[in-house]
Amino acid sequence: MSTSYRGLNPTEYYTLHPRPVYLIVVVKPDGGFNVMTIAWLTPVSSDPPKIALSISKDSLTHKILSENGEFTVNILGEEHVDIAYRAGSISGFKVDKWSMIGFKPVESKFITAPGIDGCYGFLECKISNMIDVGECTLFIADILSIHVRSDLVEKGFWNLRKARILLHCRSRIFTIPGRIIYATTRR
Repeated sequence: MSTSYRGLNPTEYYTLHPRPVYLIVVVKPDGGFNVMTIAWLTPVSSDPPKIALSISKDSLTHKILSENGEFTVNILGEEHVDIAYRAGSISGFKVDKWSMIGFKPVESKFITAPGIDGCYGFLECKISNMIDVGECTLFIADILSIHVRSDLVEKGFWNLRKARILLHCRSRIFTIPGRIIYATTRR
């Protein structure tokens, strides 16, 4: 008996979710901070370490990144679900999300954009390339430094019994990993 499939419209990209959700922090021209929620982010190279993120051209974060190119990626856990939703539901053009949500900065080593206190960790990044991909721009960025909470990492990897990484499904729907599964086959 074969598996039954049904067709979906190509705009139903949420079939690729759930995906980890992050907060991006950039420095505004006035020196303040803007924060944006993002799930469209992925590693693209380990040597050199690079990530790619897809950002709408209509967003304040896009405008700032296009001008100064520095940002942090802040890793979230289940306790951050409400701030992830709030930061992703309001435009930075309309309100100072950093102040409204009450974030506290953690100083970065190599860039001016800070990490967010209380997150699981953050990456310091600098844009190396931009690619037009429709209504979004795909930003390719070098990872300059990574900072993680020491209580959540063991041997360079998340302790998944402690670090409940937040995943975004769609709209207000989020999830977290429910259990750890190991492949049984060996190389």
